[in-house]
Amino acid sequence: MTFISKTYGRILAALLSLLGFSAILNSCAKYGVPCSEIRPQITGSVVSKKNNSPIQGIRAVLKDNNQGIDTAYSAKNGGFLLQYPHIICSGEMYFLVELKDVDGELNGLFEDIKIIVDSESKQNLGTIQMTPKE
Repeated sequence: MTFISKTYGRILAALLSLLGFSAILNSCAKYGVPCSEIRPQITGSVVSKKNNSPIQGIRAVLKDNNQGIDTAYSAKNGGFLLQYPHIICSGEMYFLVELKDVDGELNGLFEDIKIIVDSESKQNLGTIQMTPKE
């Protein structure tokens, strides 16, 4: 009886140590890469390249691996704010910000813009000039 209980105890200890070790391997902190909490907020404003006036209603989409993470529409002053809703634990990451005039009736008045943004430094895109379609 003691032999069986020792065997089960060893098996259970081995399983628990493997499960605990795999949880460590799957965590976001890897050897040599410190884990820091980054919650990117990407801001900017859109204006017409023609007359430098703010553009309202431009759809801004933040994408990671070609999947939309957050969508915002520019306000009356042309400003927009995009947020990554999760904590990022890794080194530098890159996102894609797509700006598109989605006015359905006119099929958009401005050309689309795609901007690559890194998660650690460039989080304010500043003023973005959109070119009117001809």
